[in-house]
Amino acid sequence: MADILSQDEVDLLLSAVAEGDLGGIQPPDRPVEGPHLTTYDFRRPERVSKEQLKGLQSLFEALSREVSILFPPFLRTVVRVDLASIDQLTYDEFILSVARPTALASINMAPLDGNAVIELSPSMIFPIIDRLLGGRGRALSEPRELTEIETRIIRRIVTMILDSLRRSWDQLIEFQCSIITIESDPLIVQIVAGSEMVVLVGYEVHVGEMVGAMNMCIPLMVLNPILDQISQQAHFTRKMSPEVAMVTRATISHTVTKALVNIDAVLGQATLPLSEVAKLSVGDIVQLDTNPEEPIAVSVGGIPRYLAQPGRKGEQSAILLTGIIRD
Repeated sequence: MADILSQDEVDLLLSAVAEGDLGGIQPPDRPVEGPHLTTYDFRRPERVSKEQLKGLQSLFEALSREVSILFPPFLRTVVRVDLASIDQLTYDEFILSVARPTALASINMAPLDGNAVIELSPSMIFPIIDRLLGGRGRALSEPRELTEIETRIIRRIVTMILDSLRRSWDQLIEFQCSIITIESDPLIVQIVAGSEMVVLVGYEVHVGEMVGAMNMCIPLMVLNPILDQISQQAHFTRKMSPEVAMVTRATISHTVTKALVNIDAVLGQATLPLSEVAKLSVGDIVQLDTNPEEPIAVSVGGIPRYLAQPGRKGEQSAILLTGIIRD
């Protein structure tokens, strides 16, 4: 906030203005502000920009919608998947936050180089297993490790999630994801070094009356090759208000209508061997492949768009447009 002048300084300033001499007035001493310092943790560098986070949020929201559509017919109940959070942390922090036992699927993120982890909480997987095996979708009173049959069921669930991931990201990248392994102990799953930064995406999954959690952990080193594309996609898919969209459309239309393009009326074509082309001279006649009774093509910017009949208007050659060439 600016300093407030005292009454003596105000009087001195007014007298200097009246006399036309401002050279002797010295500005009041102000404390020199030091550099603005912010806390930075080298163990947790924030390497994803806000624009990239917006793009990731859009993609992972699309994933939640895909899963919400795919699961209800399979589970024969209402399923709703809501995106809860997107965080950046180290892989060690993620592993230490996972409860034991649980279901962790290690995923190959081809064509990207590296793996990811999908964690399904016991409060989500056991109601699903119970429902698929003929029950009402009840949760267990105390979590336990998965049996072999239950692991096969969870593998099917994870495969469906990966199918939803492919569809929700297909405009950006064509995933060929596959399941590497499914474990109950998070300490066994080590896809990157513990100090590596990861993007942790948290979902809240409603299966009937039960509520569980699903987390997707993707290392930043895996996402790095497409982060720029993700931010660009977020920029171009950002929603506009109706007023802004109307002004933008009017501006684009005004600019486009003033653009200069070439219009070419092609009377016909001829195919000649190079030896005959080399012998051509002034006055020679080249027969075209055009039928005089058929319309000719008119190209706009090199693209055929209209049909026309050639003729004359006054002393100038002209064409009469007779139709539109549709793609």
